[in-house]
Amino acid sequence: MSKFSDFFNTKSEPIQEIESGFYTSLDLMHGETPYRLHLRVEPNLRGVLTLNASTILHLNKTAMEMTYFLIQGQKPAEIAKTISNRYKAPKDEIKRDVDTFYDTLMSFTTEEDIPPSSILGTLSDPEETEIIAPYRLDCYFGDEAKGERLTVAEWKVVFERAFNAGIPHVMLLDSNHISNEDFLDLLSHLEDLGLVSGLVTKPDYLMDSAFLHELLVRGLDHLVLDGDPSNFEHHRLLINILDQDLFTCLRMPFDPRYNYEPVMDDLFSHGINAFAFTGVVDPLDDSLLELEELISSQGIPIVDDMPFSHKDHRSTSALAYESASKLKYLATRADGELFIPYEDPVDIGNLLNESWEELWAKCRQFSNG
Repeated sequence: MSKFSDFFNTKSEPIQEIESGFYTSLDLMHGETPYRLHLRVEPNLRGVLTLNASTILHLNKTAMEMTYFLIQGQKPAEIAKTISNRYKAPKDEIKRDVDTFYDTLMSFTTEEDIPPSSILGTLSDPEETEIIAPYRLDCYFGDEAKGERLTVAEWKVVFERAFNAGIPHVMLLDSNHISNEDFLDLLSHLEDLGLVSGLVTKPDYLMDSAFLHELLVRGLDHLVLDGDPSNFEHHRLLINILDQDLFTCLRMPFDPRYNYEPVMDDLFSHGINAFAFTGVVDPLDDSLLELEELISSQGIPIVDDMPFSHKDHRSTSALAYESASKLKYLATRADGELFIPYEDPVDIGNLLNESWEELWAKCRQFSNG
């Protein structure tokens, strides 16, 4: 979105900038229903806002300041007055911007199937900046643990440390390695903290309709389903999921010999939210390009930065590795070991035994060479 004016050039004298860090409030928006806002202010004064444990908004400086004063308890009219005084800027123009900003935030609280991440304000590259923490932590419950696997209580500590560090988004992988009861308990804890939660899994894990319902009740925000829409059972499950309030990305194997158009038309009609592909031999294959064009014509994104389960780990796109090198994504194993998720992972340390400040300093040292 690009609805907010850049009024910062109007200031005539130095002002006190908002300090980089993590700010949070649990009862905002001044309505009958409490809303949770968690704001991370980056060193360049952009912001990362987590709203109601359901979406992450990348903010330009204008939107970041509006959010900061909202978290401080100011109502929209008060925010407009504060910003007008800070920048000696026209009150009418700023009031329009603040009202638009507030209405936009409110719209995110009522929309269904919203994407995990969006942009609020004009940003040339929302993730091209020095950051104080990654945007996402991928948590593996499955293989590759070098020490003892974390207990449910210890996983909760990991999530709490992620929250306190300002990490807004947690992806859960290999969840079939823990009991359904434990997984639902952890999902509830993420919801209580206000973290956006995603699940990467295969169709077999979701065949129990009662368990699927519990995932939604406990606050699962989005799903990456590794399934084949040409498989009848996978397709039927996917349609059932799409009829729920759950943002769903289908990561599907690509077969150049298969006619996907009828399957795609059905998925489009049920509101599929995103796609990804596996098994692509030639990215310039004509049939793949036609399929991508068909998907794009529906305004549906094709994503390539979602993690794979341990068992399915494979080389991913250059974009994903570039993102890892900039520390946008980190991951932790089933024993709490933090690593940078290259194809050959770079071990950093253990989230239970070291402070976040120590771990992040090691990450930055590695990233800077």
